Amino acid sequence: MPKYGIIELSKHVIHYVDGHPLALEVLGSFLFGRDIVEWISAIKRLEQDSNKEILDTLRISFDGLEEREKNIFLDIACFFNGEEKDLVMKVLDGCEFFPDIGIDVLIKKSLIKVSDDNRYLHMHTLVQEMGRKIVEERCINELGKRCRLWKERDVHHVLTKNTATEVTEGMIINNKRELSKILNLSADTFSKMKNLRLLKVLSLSNCDDLKYLSNELRLLDWKGCPLRYLPSSFQPNNLVALLLPYSHIEQLWKGNRPLYKLKMIDLKGSQNLIKTPDFTTAPKLEALIMEGCIRLVNVHPSIGVLKMLKLLNLRDCKSLRNLPTGIGMESLETLILSGCSNLVRFPEIDGKIEHLKTLDLSSCYKIEYLPVNLQQIEFLEKLDLSETSITEPPSFIFHLKNLKILSFNGRKGPSYKSRPNLPSLFKVIQGRRTNPMARMLPLLSGLSSLRSLNLRDCNLCEGDIPRDFSGLSCLMILDLSGNNFISIPASLTRLSKLWFLDLSNCNMCTLGEADIHGLSSLSHLYLKGNNFITIPLALTQLSRLKSLELSYCTELKSLPELLTTIADVIIDGCASLEVVASPSKVCNLVDEALVYAINCFKLAENINALTLLRKHLKAFANSRKMFAILMPGSDIPEWFSHQKSDSSIKIPLPKDSQWIGVASCCIFVNNDSSRDYEIISCCACINFRNSEQASRDGSIFRGRNRRMIGGTGWQVGPIIKDHLFLHYWSCDQLYPISMEYKYGHCETNNLRATDCLDHKCDELELSFSDLDVEDNAKVKKCGVRIVYEKDLEEIKELQCHTTQFSPNFEHTHQHSIHNDGSVDNTSHIKRKANIYDEAEEEGPQPKRMQKFFNFIMGQPGKKH
Repeated sequence: MPKYGIIELSKHVIHYVDGHPLALEVLGSFLFGRDIVEWISAIKRLEQDSNKEILDTLRISFDGLEEREKNIFLDIACFFNGEEKDLVMKVLDGCEFFPDIGIDVLIKKSLIKVSDDNRYLHMHTLVQEMGRKIVEERCINELGKRCRLWKERDVHHVLTKNTATEVTEGMIINNKRELSKILNLSADTFSKMKNLRLLKVLSLSNCDDLKYLSNELRLLDWKGCPLRYLPSSFQPNNLVALLLPYSHIEQLWKGNRPLYKLKMIDLKGSQNLIKTPDFTTAPKLEALIMEGCIRLVNVHPSIGVLKMLKLLNLRDCKSLRNLPTGIGMESLETLILSGCSNLVRFPEIDGKIEHLKTLDLSSCYKIEYLPVNLQQIEFLEKLDLSETSITEPPSFIFHLKNLKILSFNGRKGPSYKSRPNLPSLFKVIQGRRTNPMARMLPLLSGLSSLRSLNLRDCNLCEGDIPRDFSGLSCLMILDLSGNNFISIPASLTRLSKLWFLDLSNCNMCTLGEADIHGLSSLSHLYLKGNNFITIPLALTQLSRLKSLELSYCTELKSLPELLTTIADVIIDGCASLEVVASPSKVCNLVDEALVYAINCFKLAENINALTLLRKHLKAFANSRKMFAILMPGSDIPEWFSHQKSDSSIKIPLPKDSQWIGVASCCIFVNNDSSRDYEIISCCACINFRNSEQASRDGSIFRGRNRRMIGGTGWQVGPIIKDHLFLHYWSCDQLYPISMEYKYGHCETNNLRATDCLDHKCDELELSFSDLDVEDNAKVKKCGVRIVYEKDLEEIKELQCHTTQFSPNFEHTHQHSIHNDGSVDNTSHIKRKANIYDEAEEEGPQPKRMQKFFNFIMGQPGKKH
């Protein structure tokens, strides 16, 4: 067997068993001595049908477990694979399974894994399949007598036939096949399930009244719960986690209930909630989430007894006026009150608050001061005082040596205009200057751990930035947008670790004379809405720059040749832009790239999108896996050899190894002019004729002959005329293993993959509308072309045989049209979310930004 072939196939085998030692031993013994064709055939069969010997071998590990460990294993296999470890441990502990030792045993037996950040539990597909088979084999014919139910058809049968019994301990109610279908539950749906411990309702449901819930419940997870109250007979004395986000709950129950095991309440988005429970009987509560409960006016005074509370989230409780005085915060780590616009004052604190790490008071417009005893919060890592009525930040915050994220941004926009009489954060306090920031900024230099600083809309001028600002040696993210600078303040150029800099809407005309070479780590530079006429070559000093935003620089006329490290160039709304320099022919290591030129009509009159695409192909086709261009245009050039009047298209992929990629194009326009933005996307998948194809992570394709390649999507604001979205996928992006290995040189080697034995081709399917998104842009037509090396040799611009590619957009390139016919410069792209929000609140943005934000907060992203 050729060395390369055996190495690649061995990787597939290891991935398939996820490194499980017992499974590796069995499968290795089975494959030993066989040739490559037999390996391929065996792996193909394994992907469709798990090997019985492997499952039997894994069963040995299960049989050696203690009874509680078996229950832990089966609960994870049926309900908790991939879930947060902390929540699962709490629930299993409430079941008296002693998970601290039990989970450790399962890990050592290679039955489960914990993610690298110790946040999630994972069980390999083979192991999960073995666990679920154990449950099914205990009662094959009577579904209602199974202890755990998770399959949609089984659950549907039990609920519709009313065959549930007291044996049922756990159930997931889901409807993945028909997500929009509402499940109707009767009042007696759960009446027979006396020993139900775990209940997860993940589908849309309707229930006028529910008479019974098991008192054995440890987990009640019901998103969008239609009930106004939980059943009066329900005694939640065993309940550990009550998760009812976006429910119709008005009040959980009347009077007190035994809540001695309860550790988590999540009522996020429950807009009908008017009253919180009495917390007196919930001494172990650790997390209380009532974000977005907009009708909630008060919180029960007993919240003060929650000495173990770690998280209190009341974000956007807009009707909340007061919090009980004397909140116990001995254990509190996160307090979120942002958006509580009617909250009059910050609550008085009893006792020590030394564990607090996050305090968010943003948009608490009426809060004027912080209590003195907050100076005890020496371990605070994130503080957001944006858009409050605090006239001057208390001096103690400048001594917070552990502070990583600080936000002081002032008021601007609708919220500011609606409250013109409220004082801004940096109100006139004394002296000649009208802005106290000149005095306060030097104090920031003492924050040695600061990584992110937001001073947006603070009316700062160039001289306000002190020379010792570079003392913030750990600073990585700096937002100074909405201030007044002539050029980049010189002291900023010495921030060698700065990764993200936002100087949007600062009335800048130039980058100035400062040597920006010192910004050696800068990756993202946002200069949106400034007054540049051209961009100086000084940008070439930023050797690590990956993203450059110049949106709405309406005076900008030309864009010079930029660094080849830059992946994204955002120039939408640059009404005067006429020239974009040809990309450098120097190859680089950037995998993806974007030119975003929505409503750049003058640019489209001078260079059409196909020419720009071909220039990028010539420069980068062999070094970038994927790039895209969005700009005005009304025709798909005939160069795209396959065209269709639809939002998707399918073409056969060549079986030779000479092609280098696929170029695609679509015409799109606003679908609904009343929307602030719409989505234009390009998603690709390959329909394989045979299943011996490797997926992106190195695994053998799982027998369904279809693999999603991935895609990109962009939020585009109002557009006036037709636009083109051109997208290029490299062959390496479509097939991550080499073409030689995929097809094999049948004449020169012994690799007889099935693809070489027939004449069928794989099929590429491209779609420019995301079926899971409601606000798609309207796609009129799409086209695609297989790109070969010879295409790169044709450097001259092709003459399109269709109508002129760049139409005359006379009298339109300066404006965007509103719904009412008025005109304004309002076209926009929502790429950059507020990087100071919690990760779960962020809108679309580059993944690299998200990962960096999580790094700053010390909270790695969820791994799958």
